[in-house]
Amino acid sequence: MKRAAVRSAGAILATGLALAGCGGGTSAPQQGGGTGTPDGSAVLKWAVPGMPTSFDPRKAAPLDPVFLDVVYESLVARSAAGEIKPGLATEWKLSDGNKVITFKLREGVKFHNGEEFGADAVKASLEAYKKSGALVTTLATLDKVDVVSPTEVKLTFTEPAGYMINVLAGEPGIVVAPGALDDPDLGTKPVGTGPFQLASFAQDKVTFKKFDGYRDAAKTGIGGLEMAVYSDEATRLRAVKSGQADGTSITPGQIKESQAAGMTVIQAPNTQFNAILVNTKIKELADPKVRQALLYAIDRESISKSLYAGACAPAVQPFQNGFWANVPELNDVKPYYDPEKAKQLLAEAGLPNGLDLQVEVGPNTQFQTLAQALQAQLQKVGIRVKIKVLEFQQMITARRTGNFSATVALLQAGRPDPTQFVKDFYTKGGAYNPGGYTLPGVPELLAKARVSDVNEKRAAPMREIITKVFEAGPPVIPVCGVTYVAAFRKGVTGMEPPVMGDYDFASIKIST
Repeated sequence: MKRAAVRSAGAILATGLALAGCGGGTSAPQQGGGTGTPDGSAVLKWAVPGMPTSFDPRKAAPLDPVFLDVVYESLVARSAAGEIKPGLATEWKLSDGNKVITFKLREGVKFHNGEEFGADAVKASLEAYKKSGALVTTLATLDKVDVVSPTEVKLTFTEPAGYMINVLAGEPGIVVAPGALDDPDLGTKPVGTGPFQLASFAQDKVTFKKFDGYRDAAKTGIGGLEMAVYSDEATRLRAVKSGQADGTSITPGQIKESQAAGMTVIQAPNTQFNAILVNTKIKELADPKVRQALLYAIDRESISKSLYAGACAPAVQPFQNGFWANVPELNDVKPYYDPEKAKQLLAEAGLPNGLDLQVEVGPNTQFQTLAQALQAQLQKVGIRVKIKVLEFQQMITARRTGNFSATVALLQAGRPDPTQFVKDFYTKGGAYNPGGYTLPGVPELLAKARVSDVNEKRAAPMREIITKVFEAGPPVIPVCGVTYVAAFRKGVTGMEPPVMGDYDFASIKIST
């Protein structure tokens, strides 16, 4: 068997963007720390924009890993930098043309409720995920799960599935305590094997305490976490300044303010991007020329400078420069800002007077600001945007049910695997493709991109997919590739930027 079957895609992304000067680089998490002795019983107060959608992996939303990673572990682990490494499985082997993956499991691991972790628990979770919920399509090719022994499990797929090593490092690989899987309260009462366990769940605050039975409890640097909701970015930063919180994610535009206040700032580009997601079941948006018009109407460099201090890399594709699935030929966005061409495309689509478009956006201030900037730019080519603000849960429901015309939102292209983004957004039946968007050849290329667990072998078909979709008018109109930025008060150290959305709070230390 082998251990790290996939090299660090996230580290490549971070290095590539830092060298290219596109993402603001990285700041060492250890800078600006306190001089005292770390307090292992200290509770980290982390300010968040909203409560978790659900702690049930079957119901969780794409941005919930910041909560899930606190209490759960997956079969395969992925570091904050994006490096694949052993998780609940210590080793794995691909066989039968990559249709079979056999995992060797850790011994002596316990769930928060005292249940023993083993092959039966893995089988129970995977089979539950296949029956209902958000992970059904992700695990659609998983044919069966066989318990070889208490410490060995064999997964058989209907097609070559090397890509599943990445997938099982995300939510589909989470193992829930078997006794909690059918609990209707799992969404607010998670039971995993992670470094922390839930202590309380209130309307605007969720707290966790250190799990003393964790397999690596000696390395957990804090005694617990408190995640409290603050309404917007400015409020969250003020909470850190005032001492109500120890840290929070911030916008690039808040970096100077944070540093001036003596905070530690960490940052790195990641696999998320800001975009307009359109619903192709809407007549006008089903026309490729209209989607192309949207693409050419956006001044991405202006938005990056004015809204993100240059730290959101202008992009017309989902994957940033430096990531293995990135298409180098599309990295120069200058040719794709052409308002006159956008007007011409609308005229060719039979819309010489433009069109009216409702765009839904969540309660987060930065996305409302982005929607307003896009509204002003699209107005210039005749696309008259009406912005509708939805509550957080309403936004999630709208995207999952397809009850929207277009949304401005943050999308995750790399987690759990880049091919899952393609599956969800670019193929018929995809979880976020209510209009049934499809292109000839894409399903076949997707299958090729999923055979191997080696990124270099997967790059060519992935790049061909992205190019095809771009040329045909994408249903997801990228604006810019995100840089993750967080600020901490003095004395809080140890956290690394989550390049692929994997959070490690156990490594944090708090000194006084």
